[in-house]
Order: sequence, then C-alpha cells, then structure tokens
Amino acid sequence: MIKMLKVEWIKEKRAANSALKYIVPIIFVLFNLFMVSIMGQSPAGRSYLMATAFNWYPVMILPIVLSLLVVNIVSKEKEEHIALWRRLNILPEKMLIAKNGMVVFELFTILMLSSIGIYLVGKYFLQEEISLKIMVLATCCLFIGSLPVIALSFFIYKLFNKKFLVILINFVFTFPSAMIAVTSYWKFFPWDYNLRILCPIVEVHPNGTFLEKSSPLTAMNAVYVGLVLSVMVYVIITVINIGIERGKSHV
Repeated sequence: MIKMLKVEWIKEKRAANSALKYIVPIIFVLFNLFMVSIMGQSPAGRSYLMATAFNWYPVMILPIVLSLLVVNIVSKEKEEHIALWRRLNILPEKMLIAKNGMVVFELFTILMLSSIGIYLVGKYFLQEEISLKIMVLATCCLFIGSLPVIALSFFIYKLFNKKFLVILINFVFTFPSAMIAVTSYWKFFPWDYNLRILCPIVEVHPNGTFLEKSSPLTAMNAVYVGLVLSVMVYVIITVINIGIERGKSHV
C-alpha cells in the first residue's frame, strides 16, 4: 500500500492536480479580498473575510475543486495502464485507495494554504481581529466535512465514467445546500455538511449572513453530529467504491 501511495505521489507531481494545490489558494484569497472590498468595513466583533471565506468556499469553490481533483487522478489511467497493473497482480482496489488518499492529501494542502493566506491577509493587511483558534478549527471541520463529497465523486465517476457528470452533479447538488442546511433534513444531504458544521464555528448562516448568539444554528451539537456523519458517509461510500472495483476486476 505504501508503494502504491508513492507511485501516485510521483505521478501527481507531474499532473494537473499539483498545480491546483497552489493555484486554488491564490485565486481564493484574491476572490475574498475582492468580496470584502465590496462589503466595506466589518461590523464590530465580526469579520467579513471569515464570513466569505467559510461560506463561499464550500458553496462555490470546493465542489468544483473536489470534482477536478477526483476526475484528474482517475481519468489519467488509460486501459493499457490498468492492464499492466493487472499483469503485475496489483489489485485495482489498492489503486483506488491510493488515489483516494492522494485526493484527501491534496484537499488538505489546498485548505491549509488557503487558510494561511486568509489569516495573513486578514491579520496584517486588513487589520481584522481573526482568531487563530477559530481559523484552525474551521479549516479542520471544512476538511472533514468535505470527505463525503470526495467519496461520492469517485462513486459518480465509477458509475457513469463521465468527467463532466462529476462536476455537474456536485455543482448542481451544492446549490440547494444552503437551504437544506437549516432544516432537519441536513443530515441526509452530504453536500451541505460543511455549511451546517461551520455555522456554530464561524457564526455565519448558510446564506452568508452573520448569526445572532441566540440562534439555534449556533448549537455545537450540529458540529459533532456533522463530523461523525462525514466520516461515516466517507467510509461507507469508499467501501462501496472498493466493491465496485472488485466486481469489475472479476468480469
């Protein structure tokens, strides 16, 4: 398994995902600076930068980024490559797990670089009061809350074998997430986990507005439930994906 991860690491160094790791954080920071410049001065004790960072990211940027990470790493394997792996007695499910691990690592890198950029810009350029503790916690929650979408992206690609469908489905399913996240049905819709988990952390409504301290959306129990659900859904869908790979290898 370690060898498979090393192979994927070497292949990714020359692939499009390697560039995405650095391009996405830069675009994200610039985008947030633009949004904050439109909004003006942040209210006392609040940060427009934090609000836009942890609201726009899961709604507009992450669905596309996650789709591209998965599509790029899966689609580069041609039939001759797969045939070679089989001749070498390398199980396809191990390849899938290695690719999954690489996408998870790439997502973590993107989120960390983005958060560092947002923190430095907010703290030293915009002179905003940004809590490092909240920034780290929000980033970790955003990372864990994104895991189900990674697994689902692999599943969609394996099911339809169409790149554009992965991007389209993730993009379309993210649109109603802000509305579903504030209902009792949010637990059944993995695309809104990020938004719901982040509500109590950054105190921002899924629609982008600031929450009052007394709002029920600030209850921390949603964070714990969301994190557990995220890991569970990720593991379950990944196991299903492995089952699909095993089924294909026996055909």
